[in-house]
Amino acid sequence: MRLFLTFLLLFMVPITLLGCIQSPGEKEGGILSKEQVLKRDPEADLFEFNGKVYRTGIGWIEKKELTKGERVGEISKWSATKLPDGATIYTTEERGDILIVEYDGMENRYLLQIGE
Repeated sequence: MRLFLTFLLLFMVPITLLGCIQSPGEKEGGILSKEQVLKRDPEADLFEFNGKVYRTGIGWIEKKELTKGERVGEISKWSATKLPDGATIYTTEERGDILIVEYDGMENRYLLQIGE
């Protein structure tokens, strides 16, 4: 019996602890929530639109050649961490997972946040 308990403690406890070490959203295979994105990066520049979270500051989307599509909405109170109310949201013609937000003469690109 002691041998069984020793085995349990030595092998099962570390395996259980390793299972708890993962990134927020990892292995969730779906769209991340605002809380999950902010848990990864508390300073993230993001907004919620149609129940989905979009985030900027991702290098490759800034380099991608994109064409601004149709206007689909605007930022409203409590929907964004850093964007001002009234900022305009546009689709892109090339990709459905990137939105462009325009305000004060500037454009920022935001990528849909999906779990790994």
